[in-house]
Amino acid sequence: MGLVPLTAVAGGLLAALIGLAFAVLLWSIIGLGQSTATERDSRAALTQARKVEGLVVDLETGQRGFVITGQNQFLEPWQTARTTFSGQAGQLVRLSTTPGQRRLAQQISQAGESLIRDYSIPLVAAARRGDPRARGVAATLEGKRRVDGLRKQFDRYDSVQAALIAARESAANDEAREAVIAASIGLAGSMLLIAAFAGYVIRAVVWPVRKAADVASRLAGGDLAVRMPETGRGEIAQLGTAFNTMASSLEESREQARHAHERLRLLYEASIVIGTTLDAQQTAQELVRVAVPRFADFVTVDLTTAVLLAEEPLTDHGTQARRVALGGIRDDPPLDPVGSRITLASFAPHIRDVASANATFLPHLRTSSAWQIRNRHQARELLDYGMHSLITVPLYSRRMLVGAVGLWRSENPSPFEQDELSDAEEMAAKAAVAIDNALRYAREHDTALTLQRSMLPRSFEPPNGIEIAHRYTPASDATEVGGDWYDVAALTPDKAAIAIGDVMGHGIPAAAVMGQVRTTLRALVRLDLPPDQLLHHLDQSMQDLDGPILATCLYGVCDAAANRCWLARAGHPPPALISPDGTARLIDLPPGAPLGIGGISYTTTEIPLTPGTVLVLYTDGLVEARGQDLDERLKKLVRFLTGTHPSLEDLADTLINRLAPTPAQDDIALLIARVGTPGPR
Repeated sequence: MGLVPLTAVAGGLLAALIGLAFAVLLWSIIGLGQSTATERDSRAALTQARKVEGLVVDLETGQRGFVITGQNQFLEPWQTARTTFSGQAGQLVRLSTTPGQRRLAQQISQAGESLIRDYSIPLVAAARRGDPRARGVAATLEGKRRVDGLRKQFDRYDSVQAALIAARESAANDEAREAVIAASIGLAGSMLLIAAFAGYVIRAVVWPVRKAADVASRLAGGDLAVRMPETGRGEIAQLGTAFNTMASSLEESREQARHAHERLRLLYEASIVIGTTLDAQQTAQELVRVAVPRFADFVTVDLTTAVLLAEEPLTDHGTQARRVALGGIRDDPPLDPVGSRITLASFAPHIRDVASANATFLPHLRTSSAWQIRNRHQARELLDYGMHSLITVPLYSRRMLVGAVGLWRSENPSPFEQDELSDAEEMAAKAAVAIDNALRYAREHDTALTLQRSMLPRSFEPPNGIEIAHRYTPASDATEVGGDWYDVAALTPDKAAIAIGDVMGHGIPAAAVMGQVRTTLRALVRLDLPPDQLLHHLDQSMQDLDGPILATCLYGVCDAAANRCWLARAGHPPPALISPDGTARLIDLPPGAPLGIGGISYTTTEIPLTPGTVLVLYTDGLVEARGQDLDERLKKLVRFLTGTHPSLEDLADTLINRLAPTPAQDDIALLIARVGTPGPR
């Protein structure tokens, strides 16, 4: 066979082998691209799963907030989650990449629909009707069971999706290795067949193909920065260009995916961290902690005077404000410190109505002449410090401007981008909702406390021989202010009725019921009934009140002339007695059932008194503390009471300041009476 036919045969065989090797290699590349596309789909499914899980959190938070407080504003996120869950769960099913994942997504959808239909909607309806079971332990545990079950399904969905991604990456690596092996075998066989072409094949084909195989292996291993030299000829050059184009595309896609993941993680953490308390200033500090340094180098939060004073309603557009939070990567920024007065109109000077202000996006402060003119006294100092990019976002509460957030970048060289504006607005919106809740709770706290104090007697005119001291301390939490009360009424010149009680429940409703109970007791006191009969009639009268209402009460009649006191209690903590010699003890009285049950009999106990004996009546807020044993707290009360106490006022202050939990976890009512103290005749 001549050289030309041999060359032709060798070249043809070589071409066939090379073509086969490259076919396998290109098939591996295509498989890698498909794996990348599938991974993007899987990450989209994971993102959708987080969104659906967020709806479940909003649903649970909204319904529980409404059940606890009865405030309709909690139903807004609940209603949104309830109406959008079905569509978002359906989208999760469509985005799931395997039949198994679709089944999991369908199970999540069905469990969520069941939670809404069979639990959440009936629970909210029951809460609207005032059904006490809506706040009961059974309803709470049922909701926890269902939500925990959904969260386990979400966790199983996430773990399965992660396993699928790992399996696809492993398959891509195997395909790349197979392509390298096939290409190497083809090239080795070609060199044996055509020795004369060895130099040319090595120089023009083998080395480029080996480079391509190495690039393919590194690409499959995740090194998307690798590139091929584009110095070859013909198809080799095209292959190098294709490799480089594909690597650039994959690197760009991975960077976009990483950026999107960081954004989602930031917003997820914001939803968890912001709004953990009902304090507006604490919420502002939480926003700063979330945003620095991941989103901004420095963050400022300013709140209007109306918010800080818990005014309701918000009467103006909140242009006068005070800085409540400032944080950053350094401690010396040239920004107004916490406590400074701020005019929020400066955030949107081009808008006449500040209430309609929108977020301001200034990616390059040095080129923003308008910003520099508005801040002429501080702009140069800020620019010299390194501030180069700014986003300001207003905070709204029920369409009223209540504050603003400023986000600055200095040491981070990247300016804010347009898509980051929406992230800033979403974080600010979460903070605004929390601040609005804090404002409402503060207002409810003030209203309930005002109502409570307005119904308590301000002063007493005790009979001769009886000395009185009294105290009322509200709970620190707005949801705990409510129905503690006390009263003293003279029956004869030497005899007085004393009473103390606690309406079960909190807030404005409990304070209102407390007023009804105290008024009814005042009317019954005029009949001069024994304590057991008075409590019985008071229990019967509570049956006429709206809804099932329970209350504890300790009622007594003290006669200074007879040195006697008659006591009866209805589920109330036992009173304490201090003898004139300083000995203190708890009085053992039949406990009785709380008022409001109906048909209950009570027992009167006669207590002989030595002149100068002190009776101490109190509500459970004085002796109950979370995490502490009640018996130990009662023993501590007796130890505080032991000893002589010339001043009942000093004794009352001591009990409130030294024995009561700090901060106050519940209302505290305290009534102290010394029987046998000589008085004016």
